[in-house]
Amino acid sequence: MWYGYGAALLVMGVLDGVWLGFIARSFYRTEIGDLMAAELYKLPAALFYLGYPAGLVALALQPLPDGPWMAAWRGALLGLVAYGTYDLTNMATLRHWGTTLAIADIAWGAFASALAATAAYFAMQRSAL
Repeated sequence: MWYGYGAALLVMGVLDGVWLGFIARSFYRTEIGDLMAAELYKLPAALFYLGYPAGLVALALQPLPDGPWMAAWRGALLGLVAYGTYDLTNMATLRHWGTTLAIADIAWGAFASALAATAAYFAMQRSAL
């Protein structure tokens, strides 16, 4: 299970780093505006990036799926629920959390979680040999 956690941690970290740091940076700035912090708050970010892969492995990959497509599906579903909870709650409580932002962020969470779960699946499969 530790190999799976490490793989999920690495994939989520790299994907979100590229997504938030380069690909969608201006999108989030435009959509969130003054709600966006000037600097990253490191402790909450670290807690998320250490905790989410553990949840992904525990909830989406136990028991180990029959194949990588099922791992991807379970990861995508967990990402949809987790990111959906975050975005829909923000839509319900924040004035400037729009539909476009929520849809993009939920889709991203499902996609990134699917890839992280698939990487974790292969790591766990390989470590069981």
